[in-house]
Amino acid sequence: MFHNRFKLVASAVMLATMSTAALAEDVLAKAAEPTPEWTFPNSVSLVSDYIFRGQSQSWGQPSLQAMVEAAHQSGFYVGLAAATVSDKWLPGANVEVDYFTGFRNTLPGAASVIGYDVGAIYYTYPGANWNDSAFAGTNSNKLDTAEAYVGLSYKWLSFKMGTTLTEYFGWNPNNSGVGLGFNGDLSAGVTGDTKGSSFYEFNGLYEFAPSWSVNGQLGRQQIRNSTGLDLTYYKVGVTKSFTNGWLVGASYSATNEPDAYKDFVSLANASSKSDIAKDKLFFSVSKSF
Repeated sequence: MFHNRFKLVASAVMLATMSTAALAEDVLAKAAEPTPEWTFPNSVSLVSDYIFRGQSQSWGQPSLQAMVEAAHQSGFYVGLAAATVSDKWLPGANVEVDYFTGFRNTLPGAASVIGYDVGAIYYTYPGANWNDSAFAGTNSNKLDTAEAYVGLSYKWLSFKMGTTLTEYFGWNPNNSGVGLGFNGDLSAGVTGDTKGSSFYEFNGLYEFAPSWSVNGQLGRQQIRNSTGLDLTYYKVGVTKSFTNGWLVGASYSATNEPDAYKDFVSLANASSKSDIAKDKLFFSVSKSF
């Protein structure tokens, strides 16, 4: 999106230097070009920490990520995303692979600026299972999670909400119960079925100068049938785009950090610890194709 905006600005500058005849010819040629039925946006990224709704999925370490999408002019889209993760937080997992599909468009009306997005995503962790945890007595259970979502947008503001159609990343009383895995607060944990866990999220993305944008986020993750695990998260950042498709950014992520996520004991070795939801500054660099 940043790349496309910059290209529009660059094209306007170039056209202003053309002769009247050449300009008219170019405009007519562009008008005659049909809108592609399908587009295929894709990107690769490197982030200093993979933070998902306030929680580090990579144990505070860098993560390599990629995304490819097929988008139809009607608004239908389908895609795949992948990222490296840590088995210290996600037992047995080294890679996350997400499959998503949905429909996005604007509300009826020639001048409508209200967009909507309805879809679903399936988070998968190939080969990972909760019985890979370093803690004894953890039953077999996959981490894979299906989630449905709906979103609305107005100009540079958007709202999104969703709910899990399965257990929340395999969490249940056996592997994440009260008195088990949340070392920072032994009174916190899962007390029942986590299917139906929900999130609510506001996002803002504003281009304040050509190729420069500021972004912000405020969200709430609620874990169904749990105590001490719900999380409020925030983020603010700035990005700079370049004409060759590169994008660099810096963001500050913060949460209300419930005690449950402090000094979380590694699920890979049962010894090292990390504050999963701590406030931190992180960086990203990505390339769009």
